[in-house]
Amino acid sequence: MVVLLLLDCDTVDEGVGMRIVVISDTHLEAPEGLPSHVVSQMDHADLVVHCGDFVGIKILEFLRDRFNLKAVQGNMDSAEVCAELPRQCVVEVGSTRVGIIHGWGAPFRLAQRVLKQLPPVDILLFGHSHVPFQEQIGSTYVFNPGTLSSFALKLKRTYGIIELRDGGIHGTICPA
Repeated sequence: MVVLLLLDCDTVDEGVGMRIVVISDTHLEAPEGLPSHVVSQMDHADLVVHCGDFVGIKILEFLRDRFNLKAVQGNMDSAEVCAELPRQCVVEVGSTRVGIIHGWGAPFRLAQRVLKQLPPVDILLFGHSHVPFQEQIGSTYVFNPGTLSSFALKLKRTYGIIELRDGGIHGTICPA
C-alpha cells in the first residue's frame, strides 16, 4: 500500500541534481488560472512536464515560452493543442529515461495500462484520472501529479515535484 502525503513544497533545495515540476489536467484556457506558487516552483525547475489536458492553446504557449517544457496531449485538449503535441513521448533527463503519456478510460489500473504503452523507462509520468499516484512498478517509478483544475470533483488541486539526486528518484505530491 502506498500512502500519499501532501507536503509543504515551498522550500527549494538548491542541492538537488535535477528538479522536475510535473503538472497535468489544468483544464484552462489561459495561464491566469495557474496558481502563482506553482508557477514559482516552475521558475526553480530544470524541467516542467505537463501530462496533457491543457485545454486551450494559450496555456501551452505560456508554459512553452517561459519554461523548459516537455508535454503530451490529453483527451480534452483542443485541436490546436493536439496539433502541437504528441500523444506520448520518451525524453532523456541526464541518464534517466522519462516516459510521458496522458492516459484514458477509467482510473482503475490506469497506471498499469499506460505503462504498457511505452518502451522501458525509469520514470513514467501520466495524468487523466485527476488522482495523485506514485508507486514503483517493476523497475519503473510511476507518477501522476493529480490535477491543477479547480473543478475537480471533491479532489484537492495538486502537482508534483520529482528530484533526481543521490542516484535516486524522489517524488512528492504537493497541494496547489
